[in-house]
Amino acid sequence: METKQAFKALSKICLNNWHYIDRKELTLNQGINFFTGHSGSGKSTVIDAMQIVLYANTDGRGFFNKAAADDSDRSLIEYLRGMVNIGENNESQYLRNQNFSSTIVLELQRTDTEEYQCVGIVFDVDTSTNEISRRFFWHRGPLLENGYRTARRTMSTLELEGWLQSHYGKEEYFATSHNERFRRQLYDVYLGGLDSEKFPLLFKRAIPFRMNIRLEDFVKEYICMEQDIHIDDMQESVMQYGRMRKKIEDTYTEISILKEMQEKYGLVLEKEETIQKNGYFTGKLEILELMERAGELTDKAALSRDDLQNQERLKDGLDEQIADLTTQGEELLKRISSTGYEDLKTRLESINELMEHLNKSEVKWHQTAERLNAWIDQETTSNQTIWDIEEFEKNTIDGEKLERLKKSLAEMRKEAEDLKSEASAVLRDLKRQERQLKEELAQLKAGSKAYPKVLEHARSYIQRRLLEETGKAVEVHVMADLLDIRNEEWRNAVEGYLGGNKLALVVPPAYAEDALRIYSELDKNEYFRVAVLDTEKAGKDTPTVLEGALCEELDVRESYLKPYLERLLGQVVKCRSIDELRGCRIGVTPDCMVYHTFRLQQMNPEQYTKSVYIGKDSVRQRIRLLEKSLAEMEKKRAPEEKTVRECEAVLSLEGLNEETGLYLEWQKDMGDLKERQKEKKKLEQKLLKLKEENVDQWEKERSALLALADGKRRERDAVSRRIYELHTRISQMTQAVTAVEQELLAKEREFKQDDILEAEFTEYMAGKDQPRYEKLRDYFTGRLNAAAEARDQAFQTLMDARGEYARKYPNRNFSITAKDNREYEKLMEILECDHLEEYRQIAAEQARSAVEHFKDDFMFKIRSAIREALQRKDELNRIISRLDFGKDKYQFVIGKNKGADGRFYDMFMDDSLEVNPNDLNDTVDNQMNLFTMEHESQYGELIEELIHVFIPPDNASPEQMEEAKRNMDKYADYRTYLSFDMQQLIQNEDEVIKIRLSKMIKKNSGGEGQNPLYVALLASFAQAYRISMPESIRRNPTIRLVVLDEAFSKMDAEKVASCIELIRGLGFQAIISATNDKIQNYVENVDKTFVFANPNKKSISIQEFERESFPQLMKELDEGEDDD
Repeated sequence: METKQAFKALSKICLNNWHYIDRKELTLNQGINFFTGHSGSGKSTVIDAMQIVLYANTDGRGFFNKAAADDSDRSLIEYLRGMVNIGENNESQYLRNQNFSSTIVLELQRTDTEEYQCVGIVFDVDTSTNEISRRFFWHRGPLLENGYRTARRTMSTLELEGWLQSHYGKEEYFATSHNERFRRQLYDVYLGGLDSEKFPLLFKRAIPFRMNIRLEDFVKEYICMEQDIHIDDMQESVMQYGRMRKKIEDTYTEISILKEMQEKYGLVLEKEETIQKNGYFTGKLEILELMERAGELTDKAALSRDDLQNQERLKDGLDEQIADLTTQGEELLKRISSTGYEDLKTRLESINELMEHLNKSEVKWHQTAERLNAWIDQETTSNQTIWDIEEFEKNTIDGEKLERLKKSLAEMRKEAEDLKSEASAVLRDLKRQERQLKEELAQLKAGSKAYPKVLEHARSYIQRRLLEETGKAVEVHVMADLLDIRNEEWRNAVEGYLGGNKLALVVPPAYAEDALRIYSELDKNEYFRVAVLDTEKAGKDTPTVLEGALCEELDVRESYLKPYLERLLGQVVKCRSIDELRGCRIGVTPDCMVYHTFRLQQMNPEQYTKSVYIGKDSVRQRIRLLEKSLAEMEKKRAPEEKTVRECEAVLSLEGLNEETGLYLEWQKDMGDLKERQKEKKKLEQKLLKLKEENVDQWEKERSALLALADGKRRERDAVSRRIYELHTRISQMTQAVTAVEQELLAKEREFKQDDILEAEFTEYMAGKDQPRYEKLRDYFTGRLNAAAEARDQAFQTLMDARGEYARKYPNRNFSITAKDNREYEKLMEILECDHLEEYRQIAAEQARSAVEHFKDDFMFKIRSAIREALQRKDELNRIISRLDFGKDKYQFVIGKNKGADGRFYDMFMDDSLEVNPNDLNDTVDNQMNLFTMEHESQYGELIEELIHVFIPPDNASPEQMEEAKRNMDKYADYRTYLSFDMQQLIQNEDEVIKIRLSKMIKKNSGGEGQNPLYVALLASFAQAYRISMPESIRRNPTIRLVVLDEAFSKMDAEKVASCIELIRGLGFQAIISATNDKIQNYVENVDKTFVFANPNKKSISIQEFERESFPQLMKELDEGEDDD
């Protein structure tokens, strides 16, 4: 389809100080222009310059360098200053380092009148701050002859505007720094009247066009582009209605909560009534019980007084009998005393007492002698001591020998005491060591190493503080836990040489600084033996490691510890003899000999025996060592225990610890005992003789009288005690009666009479024949307590509900512990009567507003956008139908989305959409289902569903808000409701076969599948430039420029020629960009070629070749390849 319509051709491009171009003017053909060169040669530099002017956009976002083959992301300042490198410290290096100005100018020529106009931009750049000033401009006529430069440099913004003012009239130029103002003029006037939203999107997206895109996405990107449908008013209206509905729902919820609390308060009142009734019954029964108790006490006191009188009379009779018996006994005693019998009897009793004392001394002497005999069997007892003991036993020892024996025994006991003390001290030390070893052994067998307690305390403290400060459970390790020994032969050497270093506390490097600071908080006097490793700095260390170094025998589980271990052990060489040790500066042998700075020394054995901590094997080795040590201690303990037992046996022997005088006194008493035995015998003979003379009969009679008198006295004492008890009881009862009467009076005073409850109580008691007040009182007290507990539980439930209410409604500020429920019930009444009706009215008004906005604004815009897309489809299909592209014919297919979102399509496009929202009823039920008219009755649920999409969720998280925003954007895009495809039309003999291309294009990886998309893309440009419009509709000529980068990369020469011919046939002016390895596919089909080069990456050169010069161009390119 050849067209000769007039258009505005891009005739020249003028660039000053743009990227690696200092000054260049390009002359373009009105037909097909071809940019070629290696990647990075500068093709995109020129294309990006054009785009700045064509979009009136200087930030470059979304189009800078998008046509280039590399992935660089240039900025405006990099283009203007010509960035050449990124130096040290990420500092950019530029070609232009003095203040300068840059210019981009496009010259446009009408193909019918050959009139010229220029559009461009001038930049002023301050290189010290990278601040940029700009000025867009337009003027009639061709490019300025001076190339927009003074004699030595590019014109600044002020210089250029002054030049335009002095050389053009007011209607012949325009300059502004406002992008939007210039953009309106640019599209409405200078470029011939283009759509200011759709044209830049199409032009921008076409340049980097690639085929790895789904057909539906292609149509969305290049044919049916997005439209900015403002939903703010509609969304605000919907949200206001949603908020009011929410307020109504919240009010209903609050009323419901208040009613629940009212019910809970009713339970409290119900329990209060039960408490009052049971309390009244309990109080009444207490009064009756007190009255009954006062009567019982009075009766008992009277009985006790009668008993007291009887007991007093009985006591008087017993006193008379005792006096008579005592008189008779005294008379018999006088008779017996006249015979001397009593005196003899008294003397015999005295002798018996004395002999009992003397006999005890004799027993003590013999017991002591028997205990002393045990010394004879002791090996340490001397002969003299044995002889003295034998004399003690025979009772022939004197005072001097007794002193000698005491001294000898004391010396032997002292010797045993000292020996026992020594053995006991040894035993205590052994037991202490054994206890420590057993504790450590238990820890090891339980799976944990027995680290020093101060180390464990420090580790726990640092770990806890790190959790508080960072909020993360940072593991604090002992370094030994992160190491393993490779060869057990070198275990002792590694353990011993590392010494205390292996007990350093370590954390991941990210937390090292925090751990060091926390460690400084610990008490230095207690934790001076604990160390914390600076893993952040230690992990960056790069120590030198000698061959055969001791660090080779360690496996390190955390990589950040390896440099530190290499620093400690990397210079320590493993040796096996003294000669080898002397051959190195620092060396160590498996048996723990260390050679260091010319000194040979044994390591501290404790470091590789007692303090074995590295790796898992260290635990097993330590267990074996501990078990061996415990067995050795068992052997050491046995002889010491034997010594202690032998010493204790000696110390248990008789030691003659009493004073010598006491033993001599015992000896004297034994001599006196024999004399007293003789005296006793004589007295007994005299008494026997007197008894035979009737004294014995008088003694028996007297004894009988005394026994009878004693019996009467005991009987009288019992009566006296009974009298005392009765006095006490009567006094207590009198006091008890008084107390009960006072308590009764107090109860009666405090008891509040209630006629209703009194009647219930009287009725209840009438059914009791012999009421037991105490039992009944306990029964009602139990019921009272149960009711009180139930009341308290009900009130606690009420307070819990009030507390939950206060948290849900913090502004209410009601008392949680109030005994009444007045303020809650008053609020419930207000909410039910006043607020709810007010909210209903507001909700009705906002519902109408929401419907109006949704119908008049949102649905209308979506409906209009869909209609426009369908019209655009029809227009494009008319254009495509006139294209001759081989045998193929194509059509766009745009219709209802076949997916889930398509269910909304009919709602938007239904003919009954136009309704009056004022017809909505204002009742709440009708508000809940917003629509009652014909359209709403059919689509009401869908409309409500869609409205709710635009109500952001309450109290949403950032993620939920982001998802809500995505949904809003999605459903505010009219394309969501459409499906997009193309179909190929194949003319058969008697029918047209239609084939959907969405699946075919996926299968074709090469150029065959590209034709339909290029047809569609060019058709979109034809529509944008109003090609083939009737003269009556078309306005002024527009530009016809199409820029394509690597557009035909996968096509063969024939396809490329066909595509270019289509571009030419539609009347487009084109710039096609491709790398020079594809040049043969293009040069025969284009009108002008521009060869780009940038050999030093600092200066772009551009050569122009007209069609007649193409043979020369091909020859030069072939020679260049041969040179390569």
